[in-house]
Amino acid sequence: MEWESRSHLFGASLRSVLFKGLPDAVNEYLHNWQKGIILKYIEGRNGMRILDVGCGYGRLSIPIIEKFPDVDIRGVDISENYVRLYQENTGHLASIGAIENLPAELGTFDYIICVTVLMYLDYENLGKVVFDLIIHLKPGGRLILIEPHCSGRWFQTGFGMFPFLMKRIRQNTIHTGGRSFRVNEIECCVSHAGGKILSENRLPVTSLFFLPMTLCAIMLPRGIFRGISKLASRLDVLLGMFKLPSIYVACAITKNE
Repeated sequence: MEWESRSHLFGASLRSVLFKGLPDAVNEYLHNWQKGIILKYIEGRNGMRILDVGCGYGRLSIPIIEKFPDVDIRGVDISENYVRLYQENTGHLASIGAIENLPAELGTFDYIICVTVLMYLDYENLGKVVFDLIIHLKPGGRLILIEPHCSGRWFQTGFGMFPFLMKRIRQNTIHTGGRSFRVNEIECCVSHAGGKILSENRLPVTSLFFLPMTLCAIMLPRGIFRGISKLASRLDVLLGMFKLPSIYVACAITKNE
């Protein structure tokens, strides 16, 4: 299995669960955006239960635990090694399982985190999976999705340059696949599954300048890249709620009552 191999190759590193071929500084920047969005969406409450689907080694659960030390959080992942790493890194339980077959005995949760997981599903399974995730929400609970979006794909791939170059310089042959969601595909899927989107955030400025930012991360000192990325991040905060082209779309979803 590709994800099991990837977990052994890269371990508890951002390259293990984000982009294998991008500079560490770019992966760190994207991770910080995802982490910030999730922490913004989560409102602390007594007895809070959270499920991290596709938990990997715990990169998104760890900051949640740091902010909410009393949280009851658990992970689920298809990779046995990621489950082991998750439990070691977080001190919380995780189980081996696929998102298509979440066991009913998991119960219900205040928040379900699902980041770049739906992108690996067949279109035929997508609606059922989103429905099952929403079913596992408590009343007033939130499903937090972050998935790639087609509107930013050309920026992400450097207008086709990145895949072309990486085929020639890539040091490993692990391919985990995935796709970008079409315009309104997530909205339609959520609506048909009995949910509604409460909030949406994007990365329009980062997406537009993704290629030059990546080149800066490769060619310039990390301190200069951080300055450039900080400016892009501030602009994304201002423009991120508009439906502009973006490599990622983040949504907070609730169950229709």
